[in-house]
Amino acid sequence: MWTGSAEPDRGPTRRTGPVRGALRSLLFLTVVGLLSLTACSDDLPPPTYSGDEFADVGQLMQRTVNARAAALRERDIARFRRTLVGSDAGLVSDQQVYYDNLEQLPIQALRYRVLPKTITLVEGTDDYWAEVVVALQLQGYDDAPVRTRDRFLFTPSASGTRMLIASTTDYEWEADHPGNAQPWDLGAVKVYERPGVLGVFDYYTQESSSSVVDAVSSGRSDVRAVIGNQEPTTDGVIVYSLQDPPFLRGLADQTVGDPDRADGLTIAVPIDARTPAKGAASYRIFLNPRVLLEQPAVIGRLVRHELTHAMLRSRGRGAPLWINEGLAEYVSVRPMPPAKRRLPARALTVGATATDLPGEDEFAGSDAEAWYAVSWWVCEYVASAYGEDVLLLLRDRLENGADQAEALQAVLGITSSQLAQRGVALMTTTYADGS
Repeated sequence: MWTGSAEPDRGPTRRTGPVRGALRSLLFLTVVGLLSLTACSDDLPPPTYSGDEFADVGQLMQRTVNARAAALRERDIARFRRTLVGSDAGLVSDQQVYYDNLEQLPIQALRYRVLPKTITLVEGTDDYWAEVVVALQLQGYDDAPVRTRDRFLFTPSASGTRMLIASTTDYEWEADHPGNAQPWDLGAVKVYERPGVLGVFDYYTQESSSSVVDAVSSGRSDVRAVIGNQEPTTDGVIVYSLQDPPFLRGLADQTVGDPDRADGLTIAVPIDARTPAKGAASYRIFLNPRVLLEQPAVIGRLVRHELTHAMLRSRGRGAPLWINEGLAEYVSVRPMPPAKRRLPARALTVGATATDLPGEDEFAGSDAEAWYAVSWWVCEYVASAYGEDVLLLLRDRLENGADQAEALQAVLGITSSQLAQRGVALMTTTYADGS
């Protein structure tokens, strides 16, 4: 899926060789056999070449991608280049950037698997397209390998004894098969690591790398002090800050928040995007580059908000937005002196109109920022009146679309309207003097 600077119409160099000739003979016999069965009808479609007919070709492809994976794991650039069509300077250049990206990552597992039934002969050539499953697990950050699909173009080597990768980019196929592309799949990145934090930046954002990674590193301790230790086998956090639009477009249905509007996002990275039931391999954070110019306190608060989502992982999934976002805001301000916990300008005005807890429509509207604040202060009320442990219990009871009225009665003994009014009252009392 490398889309760094590949040209859509760039074709591989054509070669001939002994295995190529053998493959041609095999295809010729196959075509002759098929034609003998279909010659009596001009209405039947021409034969297609895919699937098990290319088992031998598939084995050669698999050897090539096995070598590619080993080269990336072992950081062996010479072996990596031997899997490519070396005469294609553009391909080699693009793949060098991809190699450089992965060389910076703490790779725990990396595998490629060619899907034989997707092998397709390019008409009029000796080249083949095939879909490839890529499984990549980052040490300390992913609970399992993240599986994505890509489509590679293969061509026989000059000797005919191997298949070489001629392209890792098929724009039309990728448009029809949106996947789970990561920043290192899309362009050059710079990776910075602290204990438990992996930061991924690009040319435009790398100057802020140290401050962002430091904020995430300290933020992890602050968040854990409130929500406690969770249960995943890995608790490292990956944070992205990049300006690459293709990466954002690939985040559909995988984020807590709107990728087009949010300053920060929490991304649930699925083990396999095609099989949602497998769950998430990790939860990663994206910071919009526009926030990197803000004061450290602002960045720190945003980071802690997103860390709350990321570190809670799937806990509370399906709970209403007001409890998810309100809890994240509540946690985000805990390390700050009360006088520094700023409220959005319209929060008091919007809060005065609240007759119930906000729903999805309120969070999607023009006053979304104010409703975040209302939700925050609802959580402040629960924590102050009942305790933080009850606040977390309430979130757990509201997960998976549970009946909100029943959960509120069981945990707090009040209605949603009463809870909203008490939260707003506490917010108004706290900020009424203009602080």
